[in-house]
Amino acid sequence: MADKVEEQVEESLNMVVMVMEQSSNMRKALKQKIFKTVSTLRTLFAKLKDKDAKKTKEINELTKQVGKMGTELKQCR
Repeated sequence: MADKVEEQVEESLNMVVMVMEQSSNMRKALKQKIFKTVSTLRTLFAKLKDKDAKKTKEINELTKQVGKMGTELKQCR
């Protein structure tokens, strides 16, 4: 599901760039602002993906730790 969301975000950003490039009436300054905004959004999205991956890894590690502690607790009883 996350891959589908990532694809949709990337497709949407690509669509914005494509429409911007096809527009002959748009001022150069406006095109540059749009291009910069899309670039910023891509950077932020990459940071969010990285943060999500780190949190997922942390959750998995903590889940393993809880499992081990649970096993140790059962052995002590």
